[in-house]
Amino acid sequence: MKLSRLSAIATLFSQYHTLFSLKRIDDNVLQLILDYDEYYIDVTKSNSCIFMSPFKLKGNVYNAPFDLALQKFCARAKILSCSLDGNNRILIFELLSQNTYKQFRFYLHFEFTGRHTNVILVDAEQKILEALHHIGSNQSTRVIKPQKSFTPLPQPQNIYPFIPESLENLKEVLLSEFKEKQKNKLEQKKQNVLMYLHKRLAQVQHYLQELPQIEVLEQEVRKFGLWGELILVHLHSLGYFQHHFVLKDYENQDIAITLPEKIRSYQEGANFCFNQNKKLNKKIQNLYLQKENLESKIMFLERQIEFVKSRHQLEDLELFLPKNLKKNKDSKKDYESFYIDGIKVSIGRNQKENIKLLQDCKGDDLWLHIQNIPSSHMIIHCGKNMPNEEIINKSAEILVRLNGLLGNRIEVDYAKRKFVRIVEGANVVYSKYKTLRV
Repeated sequence: MKLSRLSAIATLFSQYHTLFSLKRIDDNVLQLILDYDEYYIDVTKSNSCIFMSPFKLKGNVYNAPFDLALQKFCARAKILSCSLDGNNRILIFELLSQNTYKQFRFYLHFEFTGRHTNVILVDAEQKILEALHHIGSNQSTRVIKPQKSFTPLPQPQNIYPFIPESLENLKEVLLSEFKEKQKNKLEQKKQNVLMYLHKRLAQVQHYLQELPQIEVLEQEVRKFGLWGELILVHLHSLGYFQHHFVLKDYENQDIAITLPEKIRSYQEGANFCFNQNKKLNKKIQNLYLQKENLESKIMFLERQIEFVKSRHQLEDLELFLPKNLKKNKDSKKDYESFYIDGIKVSIGRNQKENIKLLQDCKGDDLWLHIQNIPSSHMIIHCGKNMPNEEIINKSAEILVRLNGLLGNRIEVDYAKRKFVRIVEGANVVYSKYKTLRV
């Protein structure tokens, strides 16, 4: 926060009469309402600023002692003055809290001073009432704790003269500050989401690479099948049992056969070879399914990454970050799930997940599918509470994009799950549906 801008803001804020409300909406962001105008104060140490927003920002509810103090002292407080602390980047409100019984004069300090960045409530006797960040004696010689004496920061040395910014376009400047902040936040969030998705993609690709080679297993299948057949063909001419021996194949070629030490007869050896042939065939079938499953997850993640790269809204990026990393770390995902305005939405990444999703959801949940195109099934887990059109449209857009369909006018059908009947596998027929275009 530049001193020239903070000086102009102090002049602007001194023109208001009432501090209507001050509350936290994020860990280090406060919403400040002066008369009927809304401002936002970000006291993040590395990026503090004051800005305005073209729309009301949603936030969290905080009930820490600091937040309770803001409610107690700052609600509808009369503004006596607003000024800078000399050449410090500190904005100070002198306020009067009024209730039925008495008046209470106090000061509200917004310190935009790097490592000292803080919000501090101080009474008329210069005792600290409460602070956003408490600082103990083991952290600094300047202790910031309730009931302790407030120590002002020393004035900086060698300050160059500055000219306060113009008040004429200050609100437009504060709005542009918000746009720049949102842009930076969007890019940072996008990088975080992409890093998370690329990590997941690398893990799945690693699992795929670590799968046994099907070609090697197929060679083993042919080998054990041939060994079993040759042992049976030569069973009565083999003589005394040996674990290592050579037989002629159908093309009169020598085939060296080695049986495990636990085998005690040629008949048992033939049975062993046929059992190994059967087990390996089953393993190959499972490997094909695993390979198909992992390849479908890789394709889905690649589409997620492309979707995130094209997004320009923060809420779209939040969809693909887990709500609780610890909870999601060890849990097995039967299908992909995310939340839109607090409502859980799930999507199948392959046929197996589509089937599981159809089995798990409830009759009143909303089912979505791209019309006349083999694709993922999607469920909005809403129960009897029908989601609004915005959530349905957003879900349909995600369904289309994550299935790699980028053209215009893609039609998506949706209906309650109870009107969707499974025919075979993930193939369904449905009725009482509506259609929207994405």
